[in-house]
Amino acid sequence: MNVGFISLGCAKNQVDTEVMMGILKSNGYKIVNKLEVAEIVIINTCGFITEAKEEAIDNILKTSELKKYGQLKYLIATGCLIQRYGEEIIREIPELDGIIGISSFVNIDKAIKKIINKQQKVFIDYPTVHYIEEGPRILSTPPGWAYVKIAEGCNNKCSYCAIPLIRGNLRSRPYDNIIKESKKLVSLNKIKELVIIAQDTTSYGNELIGHPNLKTLLEELCSIEGLEWIRLMYVHPSNLNEDIINLIKKHEKIVPYLDIPIQHASNKILQSMNRKHNIDHLYKLIENLKTDIKDIVLRTTVMLGYPGETQDDFNKLCEFILAAEFDWLGAFCYVSEEGTSASTLPNQIPEEVKQHRKDEILRIQSKITRNKNIARIDREEKILVTSRLDKNLYLGRGYFQAPDVDGVTIIKTDKSLKLGEFSPVKFKGVRNYDMIGEYIHEST
Repeated sequence: MNVGFISLGCAKNQVDTEVMMGILKSNGYKIVNKLEVAEIVIINTCGFITEAKEEAIDNILKTSELKKYGQLKYLIATGCLIQRYGEEIIREIPELDGIIGISSFVNIDKAIKKIINKQQKVFIDYPTVHYIEEGPRILSTPPGWAYVKIAEGCNNKCSYCAIPLIRGNLRSRPYDNIIKESKKLVSLNKIKELVIIAQDTTSYGNELIGHPNLKTLLEELCSIEGLEWIRLMYVHPSNLNEDIINLIKKHEKIVPYLDIPIQHASNKILQSMNRKHNIDHLYKLIENLKTDIKDIVLRTTVMLGYPGETQDDFNKLCEFILAAEFDWLGAFCYVSEEGTSASTLPNQIPEEVKQHRKDEILRIQSKITRNKNIARIDREEKILVTSRLDKNLYLGRGYFQAPDVDGVTIIKTDKSLKLGEFSPVKFKGVRNYDMIGEYIHEST
């Protein structure tokens, strides 16, 4: 049978989708890109914030229309939204033929058979699975790079976050399993860049016997022949230590790029969020990173409109963003999530105030990012070429550009470039958040 997928939400969800595709392909199913020819469609949902829930439901309802004019026979949903709301979802959306939780998808082939035979519709267990040990995986990322998920769940218990309620406590993948998968990705898929992800990558190994940690994992990854870039995402500012900083300085394979979600810069708000750091720690951390690591690129995420956030709290955040000068920044408005401690707090902020503050933060950051990009003009960098736009136009990324969340590099060239390979590029201009560059012809 033909199976199509829709993957919503974060990169961690995308990896789950890739694993599910691999399982089904190895069990005789054909994975198709066009949903119109799919007999089964599986939607991997996000349930983190209200917008994500609405997007998931919209996709389910829209896709269900294929039962009328397409070949669709079975519509199945999985992911965080399903794990969180369970049977309530299938009662409210009868268009669904089955739902599968985030731990149950490891047996998705068996679940589909039961759904087809009308034996069972709901497959939801408590989240205990950390990853499929030797599971096959069909990459959905562009050529040359792949995500590596090193852990599931989270132990940080931030007051606003429902992830521990949905995905459970921290469950690090076995060290040897990560190394084996990474070597396979490099040797079989010709991967040049591994993007390391988890809810908090710096907590990796905290609960494992023998306590392998992020440092030992990165050191072993650096020894993989053929791998050129290792990129760290989701770095908790409280857990980023000297060992990791020194490792980035020591190993050229670990790109000088860190994604460090600070969330806020007011001590009052940080404490209420149950974040472990304060503003002094943040100032010192950013200063040390910029001093210790040459050409370090920093990305962060901030939350606007957390309950009790005053204009003074917001001003402190603006001051910090101006002082820190992050290269990239993502911003989102606080959303009250049921079951979280923040949802019961007084002094909820009006939506229009949240949005105004978000717009202001993004306005401040856009100037910073543009200035940093302009400063790159006339520099030469190696760029990982990821796609072709036209005969003489390609897309790629430099070390300073993480996939999906940052800008890209537009490459002009009269030469045919290999996708998934590095090419030398000289930057010539800036377009919005993207760099425009020209391929540098190698001298003969």
